[in-house]
Amino acid sequence: MALHQVIAARREEVIGRWLAEVRGTLAPDAMPHLELVNHIPEFVDEIMAALRADAGLPSRGVTADDGVTAAGHGAQRLRLGFSLDAVVREYGPLRDAIVAIAREAGEVPTFRELHVLFDAIIGGIADAVSEYNRQRDAELLRQANEHFAFIAHELRNPLGSATMAFQLLQQQGELPASNRSVSALERGLRRTAELIDHTLRVARVSSGVELQRAPTTLRALLDDVEAGATSDADGKQIQVQVAIDGDQPIEVDIRLVRSALGNLVRNAVKYSATCSTVAVRASVAGGRATIEIEDCCGGLPPDKVLSAFAPFVRLDERQGGFGLGLAIVKQAADAHGGAVRVQNLPGKGCIFILELPV
Repeated sequence: MALHQVIAARREEVIGRWLAEVRGTLAPDAMPHLELVNHIPEFVDEIMAALRADAGLPSRGVTADDGVTAAGHGAQRLRLGFSLDAVVREYGPLRDAIVAIAREAGEVPTFRELHVLFDAIIGGIADAVSEYNRQRDAELLRQANEHFAFIAHELRNPLGSATMAFQLLQQQGELPASNRSVSALERGLRRTAELIDHTLRVARVSSGVELQRAPTTLRALLDDVEAGATSDADGKQIQVQVAIDGDQPIEVDIRLVRSALGNLVRNAVKYSATCSTVAVRASVAGGRATIEIEDCCGGLPPDKVLSAFAPFVRLDERQGGFGLGLAIVKQAADAHGGAVRVQNLPGKGCIFILELPV
């Protein structure tokens, strides 16, 4: 008797043996039967379909290799609070139950049947883990956006009061008009207001709000960004060089992209050595805008390259800040369907590359 015939004949016994193995070990004893069993019966049917297909037999209406059942299982396990380790380990007892029941029935699975069975189990694990991770990451991002939005809302009122007080002092002539400190304070208030506005906007975008695209040019975007970085660059005697190739009109969410570019350029100035150069190169071709920001930071530590765009990761622990700048850049890129990456130049610096469909 072929392995798929053994499974078909003793399907409920396979599921029952798997259930007995996982209950109380990988899952709580009190978990309802239906929730624990979940997609396992359908997955067993997919294993049978894979074995039949390998033997050249019709699948009897059951599809294999689509990953839908295992993916749904992974998503359900996340909702129930299973750990990722528990999700992976659930599949081993199912494999063992199938092999044990076949041998008890006096059938020894062939090498080919075991190969198909193990492939199906490994594929199920991969699909379940992939969907588990995707759902978990989406939930973490949603929670982070809610958290940032809450903080941004709470900061709006005191910042608004500080801005009104600053403007009142200016109107009353209490602040010298040409003083560099006063200008720096004004820029700081404006930049903070833009950051708060951007944080709220990113939270809305990540929740599915449509982008507000508007026509602009790379020159207009980068002129604003360059002006915003002038004070910091002058303080470190850093020259910001901007070169633009193909400055035709583009359509993007101007606030999001301006914020992303501002974070990239400010980071480049912040981490570059004194008396160095930050090069900004931009071009539009093939329906995509590409902006490269090359700094003179000396290069990234190997452990920072892959995690550079994660929230709360600081590229240099000696520098202040919360490590949100590059995470904001990635959110803006993702919202546009674009991408951001970093090219490490050890001993010299980094090139951050932002690509956006326009």
